[in-house]
Amino acid sequence: MQLLWKYGFDWSYTFRLAAVLLLSFLTIPLRMSERLLFFKRIKKEVLAKPPVFILGHWRSGTTFLHLMMCSDPQWSYVPSYQVIGSKFSELFEIPFFNRLSYAMMPANRSFDNVSLHPNSPQEEELAVADRLKYSIFHYFCFPKAVDDLLRFTHFKDATKKQLTCFKVAYRTVLQKASIATGRRQLLVKNPANTARVPLLMEMFPGCKFIHITREPYVMFRSIYHFHDVMTKYCSLHAVSPDLLNSNVIKFFKMVEGQYLQDRDTIPKGRLTEIRFEDLMQDPLGQVKRMYEEIGLSGYEEALPHLQKFLAAQAEYKQNVFKPCEPNVTRLINEHWAFAFKEWHYPMRNEDGSVMVAEEKRQ
Repeated sequence: MQLLWKYGFDWSYTFRLAAVLLLSFLTIPLRMSERLLFFKRIKKEVLAKPPVFILGHWRSGTTFLHLMMCSDPQWSYVPSYQVIGSKFSELFEIPFFNRLSYAMMPANRSFDNVSLHPNSPQEEELAVADRLKYSIFHYFCFPKAVDDLLRFTHFKDATKKQLTCFKVAYRTVLQKASIATGRRQLLVKNPANTARVPLLMEMFPGCKFIHITREPYVMFRSIYHFHDVMTKYCSLHAVSPDLLNSNVIKFFKMVEGQYLQDRDTIPKGRLTEIRFEDLMQDPLGQVKRMYEEIGLSGYEEALPHLQKFLAAQAEYKQNVFKPCEPNVTRLINEHWAFAFKEWHYPMRNEDGSVMVAEEKRQ
């Protein structure tokens, strides 16, 4: 309600707002039940090892990498059912509620057709957003508030109260995930964490990072599609293509720009980087390299599971998007130039041709 009061809503979304408020009201008994039955167990949970965090902007390949690596049974992860009902997910241990979780979850993600299952690995930012107002995921309900909400990616200018609330909520989500998936080392995928490296190292000493990126023009179209679909389902603000274009540019510039500022603070041997295109060309070789670079054991034992995962993905088709319009290409070149340089992608002119060195300098 505080976010609603602060950011407002467009009257055309009154019915959607009423449905959200009704659902929130109806789940109060479930949330109270979890707190009464499971609070002490969750609070006492100690993570087996410092987590490994998969970083990278939304639509950069984080999901594919996460699902592939989680096929290795040495990992714990945040399961999807804990995301759709973060404050009452422990109740899904009860058979009735476990069956209910299957009914609550669609078979596929609406924006890329990746299959969903209550126990499949999922990113945890939605669970964090369910627990507190200090989350970038609230952007999808309030897209006109992007400038205010983006600060909850990095928390660098957060108040002490905001930071404490985030730490408690985030740790609780990971504690619950540990309990649910066998108390092994957590492999966590959350694009918002890309801008939180110093905070994560403070919260989880010894944690390690895997960063993935993707060709910027392709990624822009995919991010735009993601924002478009998510706001159609969730937004309480009317949005336009121009607003989405601007927001996509701001998201990437903030998240990846902050990562590059903080990257050198990560101790040697605790960060590895990969490009999505290289991962798709040689998935097993690239995963083996990443395991070695950050000192992860068990690759040989994981290999049959990784191969099985890749075989199951053989029929999956990625979204295909048309090339960027000239005005969008111009925006990308202007605001994301650092990404082309940093990860060695060729920049293009507005007609789609590859820039030569002289054009890049201009």
